[in-house]
Amino acid sequence: MVSLSLVVQVSGVAYGEIYKWVDNNGVVHFGDVPPQTTGTSSKVESLPATQRTAPTPQVTPAEERKPQTVKRPPKQTLPQEEATPAVVEASVEMFATSWCGYCRKAREFFQARGIPFVEYDIEADAAAAQRKQEIYPSPGVPLVVINGKPIQGFSPQAYEQALRTE
Repeated sequence: MVSLSLVVQVSGVAYGEIYKWVDNNGVVHFGDVPPQTTGTSSKVESLPATQRTAPTPQVTPAEERKPQTVKRPPKQTLPQEEATPAVVEASVEMFATSWCGYCRKAREFFQARGIPFVEYDIEADAAAAQRKQEIYPSPGVPLVVINGKPIQGFSPQAYEQALRTE
């Protein structure tokens, strides 16, 4: 069953008077009260002013109101990047190109941590390109080999994990 509620607007009529007068400088003024000065004044006309009241909002009784719960996903905290101490015994090789942005990021990753690595430019060195192909036949750079474990692409988490395990 559908229940309808009607909102009844109550309107009333009020009358107001508007006065028009000209001051001593010849400026015309309008107002709702007669002027206090002795200048010329005349009553313009009485116009009905319509006054409307706002509709009464429907209020749900407190027991029927349900609190709105906003479900938000749990706040995810980003893992803090740990500075890996320089691993002297780690063997790090990187197969890269000079123009690759991810190769630059990988290079900066190892340099920022003081981790020594050997970089091979596969476009300038055919032997390095052949060796990369033998280690990991999939195309793309960088290919980072840490302690014999190949890691395709730029992945700081994978680099960190490979550096921790020997």
